[in-house]
Amino acid sequence: MTKLLQFMGGFILSFLLIIGLFTGIIWYTKDYSEPAAAPLNIDSLLAAGVVPDSLNVFDKQRYQLDQERAKIAAEQDAQQRRQAELEQQKLQLQELQQQLSAASAEEDSIMDIQYSEMAKLFENMKPVDAGAVMNSLPDFSAAKILTRMSKRQAGRVMNSMDTGKLAKVSQLITLIKN
Repeated sequence: MTKLLQFMGGFILSFLLIIGLFTGIIWYTKDYSEPAAAPLNIDSLLAAGVVPDSLNVFDKQRYQLDQERAKIAAEQDAQQRRQAELEQQKLQLQELQQQLSAASAEEDSIMDIQYSEMAKLFENMKPVDAGAVMNSLPDFSAAKILTRMSKRQAGRVMNSMDTGKLAKVSQLITLIKN
C-alpha cells in the first residue's frame, strides 16, 4: 500500500510540475504590458516633498503659486479678524471716553458748586485768617476759590498769603480765566 501511495504521490507531483511548466511557458511568451499608472495627485506629492521626474516646470510653479495664494489668503483673513477686533476696541474706547467725559462734567459741576460755597465762606472770614488757610490749600483749589470770590475780598486775602504761594496761584488764575 505504501508503494501505491508513493507512486500516486509521485504521479501527482509530476503532473503538477508539467502543468506548471506549460503554464509558465505560456505566460512567458505572452506579450506583457505594464498596467496603466494610477493618476497621480501632483499637489499631494509636492506637499509631501516628492517631485516626480515627469512633472513639468509649469506644474511646479502652479503648485508654488497655489501655496503662496493660500498663505496670502490666510494672512488676509487674520488681518481682517485683527481689524474687526481693533474696530470693536475703538468703539469700546469711545464709549468709555463718553462715560468718562460725562462723569468728568458731572464732577466739575459738583466741584464748581463746592468752590462757590467755599468762596462764600472765605469772603466771610477775616482776610488774615483766610490767607493762612489758602496757604495750606492746593494751588489749583486756591485759584478756583479766589476766582469765585468778589475782587475786593480776593485782593485782601491774596495780600495776606505767602509770596511763593501767591505767585503760583496768580499764574493759575490767569490760566483759568483765559
